[in-house]
Amino acid sequence: MGERKRSPKLPITCDVLTSILALASHSNLSSRLNFKAATTTAFSGFLRCGEFTTNSGRNFDPSTHLTRSSVQFVPSIIAPSHMVLTVPASKTDPFRKGVTVTIASAPGAHTCAVTALKSLFEYIEQPPESPLFTHDDGTPLSRNSFIGRLKSSLTRAGFDASKFSGHSFRRGAASSAVAVGFNDYEIQLLGRWRSDSYKLYIDNSQARLLSLSSCLHWAVTHSQPFEPLSLLLPSYLA
Repeated sequence: MGERKRSPKLPITCDVLTSILALASHSNLSSRLNFKAATTTAFSGFLRCGEFTTNSGRNFDPSTHLTRSSVQFVPSIIAPSHMVLTVPASKTDPFRKGVTVTIASAPGAHTCAVTALKSLFEYIEQPPESPLFTHDDGTPLSRNSFIGRLKSSLTRAGFDASKFSGHSFRRGAASSAVAVGFNDYEIQLLGRWRSDSYKLYIDNSQARLLSLSSCLHWAVTHSQPFEPLSLLLPSYLA
């Protein structure tokens, strides 16, 4: 029947995220800390945009949106080795039991989500039930506003912003995982995919494809030509 034409958005990989953070403009410290924490957490946690933003800044619900209490620094916020993020509602959690996402600290990395959230918590104190990410006026971070700031930052970094979306973080995390050698099971586990649909998000570099193509000419073949078992079964049954 053929395949539906797809025009997927480009991934925000670790390199792209680094460029965004370096060139993004901010109105104040709160703006900078919230933007960095939101983008790095979205990338490190393989988050969907709807999991860390609201449809509008006024429909915040602590039972379905991320709050300060959704974050647990382990062993403590003073010197965390990792953090546990509890997503109260997500696409793969229809009964809202909550999904936990474990994110390791990456000291020295500009894209470290643990460091970014630690800074946000230390410099901007808020009650546990308050929104995890907010606008300058303290209202919950809305999807439209976040996408607008993201695209503005992408443009400043020299990218074509129209080719990216909020889902680009999830796609970029999967592509980055492939680049550093994660296997299929590990990517599926980190991204909380229940099927192999995650393979649609993976972008292999041209260099990697050329390397694989070249390896075909140096493959060591077996002395006995390989034949699928289905072709051998008739001879076994004869």
